[in-house]
Amino acid sequence: MKIRLNFEKTNLIRLIVAMIFAAVLYYKVAFPVYVLAGFGVSYFLIKSLSVELNNKWLRLALGILMLGGSSVMTAHMVQYLLLDAELRARIMDNKMFLNVLCCLVVYLVVQVFTKNVGLTCVISHIALMTFAGINYFVYLFRGNEFIFSDLRSISTGLSVAGNYEFVLDDRAVYVVLLSVLYVAFVRKIHVKFEKRLWMAVVCISIAVFCCAYIGTETEGTVTETWEQKGSYRNGYILNYVLSIRDCFIAEPDGYSEEVVTELENQYSGDGESYVNQNIEKKPTIIVVMSESYADLSVVGDILTNEQVTPYYDSLKDNMIKGHALSSVFGAKTPNSEWEFMTGNSMAFLPSGSVVYQQYISDTPTSIVSNLKNIGYTCVAMHPYYETGWSRNAVYPTMGFDETHFIDDFDQTKLLRKYITDQELYESIVERYESKKANEDLFIMSISMQNHGGYTEKYPNFNEQIRTLGASYSDANQYLSLLHESDKALEYLISYFQSVDDPVEIVFFGDHQP
Repeated sequence: MKIRLNFEKTNLIRLIVAMIFAAVLYYKVAFPVYVLAGFGVSYFLIKSLSVELNNKWLRLALGILMLGGSSVMTAHMVQYLLLDAELRARIMDNKMFLNVLCCLVVYLVVQVFTKNVGLTCVISHIALMTFAGINYFVYLFRGNEFIFSDLRSISTGLSVAGNYEFVLDDRAVYVVLLSVLYVAFVRKIHVKFEKRLWMAVVCISIAVFCCAYIGTETEGTVTETWEQKGSYRNGYILNYVLSIRDCFIAEPDGYSEEVVTELENQYSGDGESYVNQNIEKKPTIIVVMSESYADLSVVGDILTNEQVTPYYDSLKDNMIKGHALSSVFGAKTPNSEWEFMTGNSMAFLPSGSVVYQQYISDTPTSIVSNLKNIGYTCVAMHPYYETGWSRNAVYPTMGFDETHFIDDFDQTKLLRKYITDQELYESIVERYESKKANEDLFIMSISMQNHGGYTEKYPNFNEQIRTLGASYSDANQYLSLLHESDKALEYLISYFQSVDDPVEIVFFGDHQP
């Protein structure tokens, strides 16, 4: 092996071009000047480098080292681009290793077609970093990460891309500069395997083994879709691979179109008869899915200084009460929304799935579509950010005529840092009072007041409920929030008890805290 430095005039021209590119980045993002200088020196030295490999065993060893080392580097650069130091430290070593293997599979597949290790490294690294860059901007714009199911809406994303400002932070600039140096370096190393067939067989065999190992090691690992959990729990590349796996759903045992048709015929007649008997005036339908609203007495007796939900407990007349079963615990509210609105069950989907972000591409049959078919105006209300769980995209797809998110509320009644149930219910009343004559109205509302966590203290919240016999500050805060929800529920029901039009109110919690 021979390594030489050849200082040629063409390298100076390349350096000038590279420095102009780096200077533009420097202008956009104020990173240290020494980084700019270090990039210039490194780039010039790399472009002046000449490497000759005469020994075939040395070429083989270097080729293997380049493929393996590049996979490690690319996987870590993806994590560096997407996460700050604190979040990067959260990922476990075994998950990071699986991310490296995912990158290695890409390198091996590309190697089969290029048969040139240097070219393989260039193509694979650029492809994977471009992929990570897409996720970088997707998270920046919508607050959660890019997964496989998002490919179905890529045309929509491209159509509105011009409305966003593409901004790089310092980590992104460092990744770009390092990638330029890496590509310049590997292009200097020319490694080709003489026996192409054997090379292809070996690459494919190793790739298949890696895929099998990844599949075995990720059994029970769920795809994370909330904010950046996918990157710091699974690693972004692995999390994306898991999202591909989740798109393949097996039919339940005994499922067939014939069975569904039989069930439809069995129950559809009774429904039509009921509708025909009560067709004179359709009721206004109001659904309140209350955030983290739960009866903790189902897990044990809890003694408190005063009754937590006295109004709800007192309700007996003209109502049906009971316990609702939830498929989620402590999080993933949209799955409860989906189960309620469609009548489908999370039992038939992969563990950890979030329907809104993975499976809704067309308008599903739901309470929304059914009510729209008989003339209802369907309204969705959620006093929080529209991008949460992709509701801003899902609600129109579900068929809602109107959507109301945090910016549509006055935000004058806050408890801790969330809009209260009281303000949500006042907005429901306001929408009801503004409905047109003969307008049939369906409102699906999802509250935010009681959202976890429950440990931080807030000056705008006087916790009224305390547990007796034990001191649990988080339980005190949670139960005090339920107490406030109870007061707001009394306002909502009392108001609609006073109106002349028929109104049906459905109230339930999405999950336990």
